[in-house]
Amino acid sequence: MLELNDGEQKIFFQAGGEWCYLWTPPLFRQNTLIPVVIHHHGARGYVNEESADWLEEDHKIAYLKAVMAGGACAVAGSHACGDHWGNAAAVAANSALFTTLAACPYFDLKRVGLMGGGLGGVLVWNSVLGPLAGCIKVVVVMQAVASLKAVIREHKFKAPCLKAYGLPEDMADDEALAMISLHDPLSKLQNRAPSHSLPRTVIYHGANDTNIPPETNAIPLAEALRNAGALVTLDIFPNIAHSVYTMGKPIEKRLKAFFASSL
Repeated sequence: MLELNDGEQKIFFQAGGEWCYLWTPPLFRQNTLIPVVIHHHGARGYVNEESADWLEEDHKIAYLKAVMAGGACAVAGSHACGDHWGNAAAVAANSALFTTLAACPYFDLKRVGLMGGGLGGVLVWNSVLGPLAGCIKVVVVMQAVASLKAVIREHKFKAPCLKAYGLPEDMADDEALAMISLHDPLSKLQNRAPSHSLPRTVIYHGANDTNIPPETNAIPLAEALRNAGALVTLDIFPNIAHSVYTMGKPIEKRLKAFFASSL
């Protein structure tokens, strides 16, 4: 079990063989339950024994602070095997982090959120649709991948995606899709019967994103979630490319308001 002191602190630990971090807010008290939001990094993101990319870059730190202020919550994250594209090992590592947090007497397990961007979006949904099913209250994804099918068909990130699944980078599209279809969150959501078990979700995406086009990811993700019974807000920002992470105050305000109202 993690041992914490009252107040703000950052600690680093291992869960599922991967380095993780936990950052508690100044209001944290050992005898009072608080919510927790698990963050999922994007490409080239990391967590190691002493730091994480989201604890070093100013705009990322500001977003985590906005989440903590809005949700009156702690934030946590796992290295989750690095550039994983939502593979089974990353899902297992993410689940191990959740299990570690769940074993602590500090966190309200009825108020757990997930947040992620880029390839971290695949891990968010493969966790929600896998080992964390029914455990997550809210989700935020920013410029996030939802469709591995689109990644392969569009070719821009096909090679690193296939590498994450242990597949040859020059594998034909149809063969690659057959191999990773079970890991494609958008396909799973599109085939899901309506229910009330999915988390309330906000999607932030740039209208001009050519890395992860909204037409093949954010927009069909919102539609699939709504059809599956989830409450969804989709914000497509005009004149913004794959840079939602760097929008600054507009995103900070949205994160703070969303977690204040939903977590």
